[in-house]
Amino acid sequence: MLLAQISDLHIKRPGQLAYRRVDTAAALARCIAKLNALVPRPDAVLVTGDLTDFGHDDEYRHLRDLLAPLEIPYYLMVGNHDDRAGLRRAFADRAELQDGEFVQYALDVGAVRVLALDSQVPGASHGDLCDARLAWLAAQLDAARDR
Repeated sequence: MLLAQISDLHIKRPGQLAYRRVDTAAALARCIAKLNALVPRPDAVLVTGDLTDFGHDDEYRHLRDLLAPLEIPYYLMVGNHDDRAGLRRAFADRAELQDGEFVQYALDVGAVRVLALDSQVPGASHGDLCDARLAWLAAQLDAARDR
């Protein structure tokens, strides 16, 4: 079992640079080329937030286009710069993103159960695990007790 994680992509609108000098789209393209060339290849790639810089719909569409060449299954998780609704619109075909108030899910990658737990507080730089999220986590851990 091999998992890769890439994080804090901060994808901007097409043609825009982060901090007026960092081409985050080009950096992601290079990263994807490296991931695709790995031997052995990861079984999955966990792509964790901040996925975009401002959570705009066009940033998410750009992210989707940039991830298209990735030849490995990938799973997305929001960060504090992200917008859950925008992510869900751009990745409407991703069932794991569509359920409930939060973007959180459990997935099995081989013998490993991965829990993606959404701690985002919209508009804040910190995260939080409210009672609802902690209850979800407890239920997931209870359900996987035999793993």
